[in-house]
Amino acid sequence: MLYFLAILSGILPALILVAFIYWQDKYQREPMKWIAKSFWFGILACGGAIVMEMLWPEPELNTMSGALYYSFVVISFSEEVMKYLFFWLLVRGNPYFDERMDGIVYAACVGMGFAGLENIGYLLVNLDNLAALGIARGLLSVPGHFFYAVFMGYYYSLGIYGYRRHRRLYFLLAFLVPFLFHGAFDSIVLAADLSETHMMIAAGTFIVLFVAMGIFVHRHMMRLLRADNKLIHKKGVNERA
Repeated sequence: MLYFLAILSGILPALILVAFIYWQDKYQREPMKWIAKSFWFGILACGGAIVMEMLWPEPELNTMSGALYYSFVVISFSEEVMKYLFFWLLVRGNPYFDERMDGIVYAACVGMGFAGLENIGYLLVNLDNLAALGIARGLLSVPGHFFYAVFMGYYYSLGIYGYRRHRRLYFLLAFLVPFLFHGAFDSIVLAADLSETHMMIAAGTFIVLFVAMGIFVHRHMMRLLRADNKLIHKKGVNERA
């Protein structure tokens, strides 16, 4: 029974956020087949990240430098590289990737497939602390992956539909921005374990970071939705003319 609860608790937050982002795509929603494929690609990305993380030297986590190395290099770099790779593999030949918002939708679904499998893994090895850990990860870690994925999809869409001379910059930002936010998120969590002073500083910084990511996500999703609305309206006018 505990194993079932761990799997359900691990996957449910990710599925809720998949449903949320699916319904945010108001104008031309993506086929469910591609949503499911995106989620599966995220699961594959998680497997790839686990292998990649095992290749890095193990750091000392009782120092700030060790925490930063582990957060940015071992965790953030490995995970965001794999998510970017599988996101790119998913959208490069996708005939339904025809709106700016679609980049966010597909990246978020990849991110939630990743977060769902990762979450299940953490909960299965911590069954004695299932309720507390499940709530904490469901409210913080899984939404964190959602935010990183939205950043990735947003900048990737700008690379496809934005100014051509900035395309390479946007593609770089599609990796760099989630990498930096992810590394900062994990650094704050690990720093809280170093001392009581670190814990107090980390708590305040964490709240500011989480709120900033939420505001960023909301504003940029709305920006792409407005751009898609104008494009669809323009197409409709041209067709009637």
